[in-house]
Amino acid sequence: MDLATGQNLLKEKKFFLAKKYFEKLLNLNPNKPEINFYLGRAYSELLDSINSIKYYKRYLEFNENSINCLINLGIIYLNIGDIINSEKTFRKIINLNKKNVTAFNGLFMLSQELLKEKDFDYLENILSNDKEISLSDKSIIYFLLSKNERKKKNIQKELTYLKNYHFQSFNSNLEYNNQSIFFYKNILGKFNNKINYINNYSLKELKPIFIVGLPRSGSTLIESILTSGDVKIKTYGESNFINGAIIDQIKAKIFKKDFKTENIDLKIDLSKIIEFLEDRYSFKNNTLSKEFFIDKSLENVFNIELILKIFPGAKFIHSKRKLKDAILSIYFSMLPELSWTLSMDTIKNYVNKYEKIVIYYKKKFPDKILDIDLDEFTSNPDLISKEIYDFCCLSWNKKYLNFYKRKNLFSKTLSSTQIRKQISKQNQSNYSNYYFLLD
Repeated sequence: MDLATGQNLLKEKKFFLAKKYFEKLLNLNPNKPEINFYLGRAYSELLDSINSIKYYKRYLEFNENSINCLINLGIIYLNIGDIINSEKTFRKIINLNKKNVTAFNGLFMLSQELLKEKDFDYLENILSNDKEISLSDKSIIYFLLSKNERKKKNIQKELTYLKNYHFQSFNSNLEYNNQSIFFYKNILGKFNNKINYINNYSLKELKPIFIVGLPRSGSTLIESILTSGDVKIKTYGESNFINGAIIDQIKAKIFKKDFKTENIDLKIDLSKIIEFLEDRYSFKNNTLSKEFFIDKSLENVFNIELILKIFPGAKFIHSKRKLKDAILSIYFSMLPELSWTLSMDTIKNYVNKYEKIVIYYKKKFPDKILDIDLDEFTSNPDLISKEIYDFCCLSWNKKYLNFYKRKNLFSKTLSSTQIRKQISKQNQSNYSNYYFLLD
């Protein structure tokens, strides 16, 4: 047994297997501190923050100034709402390395008020004078500077910084992003009538809840409400497992220069999909509800028919908001892992496909999809929350609206700080001054 095998399991996103492997490896090699680091990573990916923190701290006992470990730990503290320890950890990173842009961004995500004008001046100085700064760090700095200008209501300067953020972010991982844009433009949403399913069988006993829609439209709020009930439901967050399973089968056919959607003969082997998902979701090891689990990978809106082939008992909650606000909220957010969010044109292209596919599936599976409007939710949280629970065949209790008080509330999204507040319209950003960007 060696570290490389476990690291490959992490790369392949086989997180449960990676956890098991590193646990065995640690028992055999208790004096190798780096195993604790990888165990911390595995537990983090499995959304087990308690054990992740435990093993990261063990690693820090041997290497207290490990920047990588401190960053991971600071992000976990951020995700669970431990503001004090998160700030303390990010400050320590900055003390160790004043050019660590990720730590500055971590403080900003905790609260914009934690970054002072002198911090923004310092970041701008790094941008201007540091010749070795990475494109990724450049993009983060541009984003942070744009937010500072927004606070000061300097719209033109804000938009200039924001445009630079999008440009640098796209170029920071150019090959991957170009491939992703190819996928979004040419493939996504075009296969509904072209898929031939083979080896049909399904997991009928499971009742997963898939939260789908556009980013920044209330999906994390819906997830938080559902995980606050008396029935304890496992959530996998934005796992992207379904897309991973599909692309694993079809990538050899689609990522080629002479690809034409019209001529493709696409076969999806459901048995291989299920094998893939059984590993990722670890159904057999789910210690919470035997039936329910949540996946809020928003792009599953394009995979509804496939998901229903695998999980006939699945339900879909479609989180939505006013389309203008949704588009602008995406444009003004840092979502570099979603290549289509890195320009207004690609956002509009994606949203156009999204709108068409939602209409298509709502007609085809009307009883399987529930629309939840963010404005309505924040105006009447009691009524809408009950509607969500009724749709999922779960018992509702008004006490679930106190989800934001939970100590174990976990979120790996941009909304991780917002969901620790009582539901309110005031928690939403106002984009009315930016509607001109959509013309």
